[in-house]
Amino acid sequence: MVLFLLFSEATMSAHAFEVLSRARNEIEVCHTAEGHRFKFFVITNAHGKRILSESAGVVAKEGATHTAEFFSGSARAFAITVAHRSHAID
Repeated sequence: MVLFLLFSEATMSAHAFEVLSRARNEIEVCHTAEGHRFKFFVITNAHGKRILSESAGVVAKEGATHTAEFFSGSARAFAITVAHRSHAID
């Protein structure tokens, strides 16, 4: 179990993000180690709920070890968490 926790912590730190900007209609996050930036927009779905758009504006950092696509799922999950906490989405 200890090995699993250590592996899990290492995996989480490899996918660490920070918030660059947060507004009512958008949130931008950056992968701390690789430097890729992802901007998600808040939209209203057919049911009237505020959600993050499926697509993101991506600025990939040249020379990074991994591509921006490698981190896109983690970036979206982080952005959703931040958006929920700040009440930007429902």
